[in-house]
Amino acid sequence: MPLQQAIVVQSPKAPFILSSTEIPSPAKGEVLLKIWSVALNPGNWKQREYDVVLGKYPVVLGNDVAGVIEELGEGVHGFKKGDKVFTQTPIGGFGQYTTAVAAMLIPIPNNASFDQVATFPIAFTTACVGLFASAPIGIGLNPTFSWDKPCKGESALIIGGATSVGQFAIQLFKFLGFTRIIAYASKVHFEYLQELGSTECIDRSEVPVDSLAAHLTQSTPIKVVFDAVGNQNEAYDCVCSGGRIVTAEWSAKHDRDLERKKVTLVRVMGYLAGAEVMNFKRDDPKPFTATAEHTAFGKLIIKNLPDMLTQDVITASRYEVLPNGLAGILGGLERLQKGTVSGVKLVAHPQDSTA
Repeated sequence: MPLQQAIVVQSPKAPFILSSTEIPSPAKGEVLLKIWSVALNPGNWKQREYDVVLGKYPVVLGNDVAGVIEELGEGVHGFKKGDKVFTQTPIGGFGQYTTAVAAMLIPIPNNASFDQVATFPIAFTTACVGLFASAPIGIGLNPTFSWDKPCKGESALIIGGATSVGQFAIQLFKFLGFTRIIAYASKVHFEYLQELGSTECIDRSEVPVDSLAAHLTQSTPIKVVFDAVGNQNEAYDCVCSGGRIVTAEWSAKHDRDLERKKVTLVRVMGYLAGAEVMNFKRDDPKPFTATAEHTAFGKLIIKNLPDMLTQDVITASRYEVLPNGLAGILGGLERLQKGTVSGVKLVAHPQDSTA
């Protein structure tokens, strides 16, 4: 079998290492993708650290990939070898090649690069599912991807506005027509967040998160809070009665009485498809928790995102390209674990690696 370079975890909680592994073959309904850009996510180091990886060891992690189709599996239609696409994979992204489900491929528009679209799969989907999709996976602000500004005149808050998910949430609030879009973030990112669509910014170094609600003016109630960093209590304190909260941090806890203010809280998962599409069985020891609702809404993302990119209503997260191909991922994951990455998505170029 032909070999590739990849970042491999050999056994539960073993370190990430640069190694050689077989190039996978596409199964029915899959393609083989030559990866030109892969983005890193905080979840990648957490998977290794807490042994929550999918599949068997040794394993190649990595989810956000952009590249060129090298081979079509049985039954794949609508794509051909050489097509430029991006997608979300449950594993396999930290290699030079990976297999990907054809039903989850998104064509790369002519005005976008591999690096730009690699910032989208997990982060954009998390923001979009949480805000646009109907219950139980989202709060249902725009389940049909209407361009008619359905939330015009309303106010929203993003806690963690400079995170990759927060950056996309700001843009989606703008797309929805929110008149007041407040970003809670570090002051160094204010100018950029305003370019994305925030109308106000609050410096997290000057206003502690537990004082955020008192700091906000109440002239217009905050109808929606997107919590990108796990501050659910503070999100509850800021949202108005009858408001809605999306949180991107599943492990975060809250002790507020949601019923008292009639507040809806959704813990969002940024999946493009459910287990039946991703080829992971529900009886797996670590089951893939995405649902049929994710599959249905993921089809809408796949259909609408290229147009949103082409018309520049959604732009890529700011990103930093790591040096040394796949080897650069090792340092990038360490930086993410230490919490020293701010305001950018880390992107690597697997094809820059040398054997």
